Amino acid sequence: LFNTSLSSGINAEYGGDSRGPYCLVKDEESGNQIKSSCGIPKCIWDVECYADNGVGYRGNANTVSISREESVPCQSWTADKPHVNPFHPTEYNSKMFGIGKHNSCRNPDPKTAAVPWCYTTNFRVRWGPCVTVKQCDATVDYFQRDL
Repeated sequence: LFNTSLSSGINAEYGGDSRGPYCLVKDEESGNQIKSSCGIPKCIWDVECYADNGVGYRGNANTVSISREESVPCQSWTADKPHVNPFHPTEYNSKMFGIGKHNSCRNPDPKTAAVPWCYTTNFRVRWGPCVTVKQCDATVDYFQRDL
């Protein structure tokens, strides 16, 4: 977050959360601070879809299809069971690949995989691509303006 005083005399605090960038502005009626989009669009690529090889994907998809009929949850990136995981949430892995204390699909190994993936919770299937995460293309708007 950072604070500034706008030329109109309105003080605003800028920040961002899962809904995108926002300004905190004073509501004239109640006097309370409220979030406003300030006209700043939210980038939704890499949240609703992945670009390039999926390294930047930060969405919440967390299942892998292991057959036509069966999907299984992803193993947490902090876990080593049922599969040993070399991509724990170190500072580098967190910043570069979005690895954290979650089981969401990511691509921390772009030399091997070209899409977001995860280790599975099925001991027979080590890892798999997250097929529910679609690749971004011209049908997906890059920005979303609502807060």
